Amino acid sequence: MAYTIAEPCIGTKDTACVNVCPVDCIHLRKDEDNFQTTFALYIDPDTCIDCGACVPECPVSAIFPNDDVPEQWSEYIQKNADWYVMSREDFDAKWAAQEAAVYKARMESGELKEEGTVAGFDPAQYGL
Repeated sequence: MAYTIAEPCIGTKDTACVNVCPVDCIHLRKDEDNFQTTFALYIDPDTCIDCGACVPECPVSAIFPNDDVPEQWSEYIQKNADWYVMSREDFDAKWAAQEAAVYKARMESGELKEEGTVAGFDPAQYGL
């Protein structure tokens, strides 16, 4: 079984979980291309060894074992998997509008973390 990063990561992107992962299955790292333009971090379910080292490092409690992902965030299991098998264009076509809506709400409420900002974010680009 793997772990999944769910909705609370959107607009947070705290990379403490990345730093403790022994198998490098969480992306994006701050130094990776697209970090500044992505909404959240993702766990590769094929690489995750189910160690749980990432869970206590997450400041917003966004990481869950797949069997324990809250029902309202169950689609994040597929979203995490899709990040690793789809092109960025296809991933964004499928998921970006949903993530942008969450991001916009967090932005408007003042909940965004500095690290979690998305460079060049334009709500109109997502029909918001």
